[in-house]
Amino acid sequence: MMAACCEIWDTFGEKENTLKEYSHWKLLLRNRNTTIGNCVAVTKRHMESFSEITPEEMAEFAQVVKDVETALKAAFGYNKINYQMLMMKDRHTHFHILPRYSTDKYFAGIVWKDEGWPGLPVQRKEQASKEALGDVKAEILKHL
Repeated sequence: MMAACCEIWDTFGEKENTLKEYSHWKLLLRNRNTTIGNCVAVTKRHMESFSEITPEEMAEFAQVVKDVETALKAAFGYNKINYQMLMMKDRHTHFHILPRYSTDKYFAGIVWKDEGWPGLPVQRKEQASKEALGDVKAEILKHL
């Protein structure tokens, strides 16, 4: 686990949701999936401004993007992918990775709807069950 620099690791459930750890980043399944396969890429080093990123961290982010896009495409066949860095609540550099779907997806006994398609993503307030998220995580890991 990372040093307790802030609450980002608790917010995203680092222990149970980590998909892959890199030298400078961690890729996690987001515990509140907006669309199926919603992930978060978090810098391991605490920084509150993206301009603080080092060339090494930026170069590695390119690998994170390649890995997650390849895995999510194979796992769930997204149509587009969105990246958001809002940092309104969690003041630690991180990107929300939102696979987008033009049609409903059926997985883990749930109908996953991209209610904002083709516009902006709609943030869901409810959270999928731990069992469903475990199934989503396992499916992504097959391709990561």
